[in-house]
Amino acid sequence: MDNSLQPLVSIVFTSYNHKEFLEQALNSLISQTYSNFEIIIVDDCSTDGSQEILKQYEFHPNIHLNLNKQNSGSYVKASNLGASLAKGDYLLFAQCDDFAEPKQVERLMQPLLKYQDIGVSFCRSNMIDKDGIVLGTDFDVRESSFKKNHEFDGKISGQMMRKYLSKSCVIPNLSAAIIRASLYRKVGCLSPKYLVVADWAFWLALSENCNFYYTSEILNNFRQHNTTIRSTIKIKKQIIELYEVFYHHISEYKISGKEKKDFEIGAGLIFISYFKEGKVAWIKGFFSTIKETRKFTKSNIWFLFLGFTYKLREFFARRF
Repeated sequence: MDNSLQPLVSIVFTSYNHKEFLEQALNSLISQTYSNFEIIIVDDCSTDGSQEILKQYEFHPNIHLNLNKQNSGSYVKASNLGASLAKGDYLLFAQCDDFAEPKQVERLMQPLLKYQDIGVSFCRSNMIDKDGIVLGTDFDVRESSFKKNHEFDGKISGQMMRKYLSKSCVIPNLSAAIIRASLYRKVGCLSPKYLVVADWAFWLALSENCNFYYTSEILNNFRQHNTTIRSTIKIKKQIIELYEVFYHHISEYKISGKEKKDFEIGAGLIFISYFKEGKVAWIKGFFSTIKETRKFTKSNIWFLFLGFTYKLREFFARRF
């Protein structure tokens, strides 16, 4: 396709203290088969030598380099800064430790150009370790109904996406999705209020405004970092943030009936699911987390029980 006929895609590339992955990540974006793009680099005051590597790219015609002199404290703030500088009608938030396959942007743009009701186009990703060894795909660990319904490419309605998101973050990495910039602005961008689940809240807000398109082809590589110690505070924070996201969404969009119940059971399910993230920390923080989630619903223990039964049904369905 003639470059002049291609819509501009703005790739917001946030960087912080991952110098060992920068060249692979940036080179994978520069060499995309889709040619009309800009890369807005925002380095959030890295201290490991990342900025010296990034300066090697500042004269590339597609790259705009921004080196923060003070750390913003959040990849969300750095991402929003990059998006505020974007000129394109489409946004891709690339993480500095992930990398793209050569046709990622081209393939993700196809449904966005074909269907006006599609607001987010996303793909399957390889999950890789620090050395680039493939551990599996993100599809392998997705929520069971998503796996059942979306083995192949296709549209996902906003209503169906909300249903999936009430149980699991089925778009686990921002690097695997392209979003219409107008929708990004409409929902109020990525919320800096959330340190852990900002992307989950973002997908939920978008699901009220558009449909999604899923490409089953593996077009992205999602880096998994080893964390051997999970603190009580960290696990508890993630659970509380998720409850806040869900109940804010229920209130904001006046969700009621079965859909509301799905979100409330989903909150309980996710509370249970964090047990495997750190069993000792989860147990230590159990009663204080129960106390804090009670401010969202006095039936939190009941929904925790229903979430547990949902998890059991999933477990036995997989085995038998």
